Amino acid sequence: MVELVGPVVGGVALSDGKTVPVKQKVNGGPSVLYDAVVVMPSADGAALLAREATARDFVNDAFAHAKFIGYAESAKPLFQKAGLAELDAGCVALKTAADAKAFLKTCARLRFWEREAAVHAV
Repeated sequence: MVELVGPVVGGVALSDGKTVPVKQKVNGGPSVLYDAVVVMPSADGAALLAREATARDFVNDAFAHAKFIGYAESAKPLFQKAGLAELDAGCVALKTAADAKAFLKTCARLRFWEREAAVHAV
C-alpha cells in the first residue's frame, strides 16, 4: 500500500502533468505510521520542507526507527537540515525505475537493523 504525504492535503502535480491525491499532511502523518518512506520532492519542495520542523522530524524519525528510506537527489537539503548528513546503506537513491523495484524488494526486510547501534546509545 502506498500513501502520499505532503506539505498540504490535496494533490500533487507529477512531472507529466497528472495530479495524484495526498492523503496525509506531513505534520499529521508521522513516519511512525509507515514501514518505509520515500522522499521525492522537487527542488522547491525540498527547500520548503527543509524549513518545516515536522518534515525534518519525519525523516529524522524514519531514520531513527531503522526504516528504509528511498530518496531523490533533490531530498538531500532536507536530510541535511534534519541532521542526516551521513546516509547509510538503508537509504537508497532512486534514480531509475529499476532502483525503485530494487528498493521495494529491499523493504521486504522491514527494517535496516544495522542502523540500530548508530542511532541508539547502549
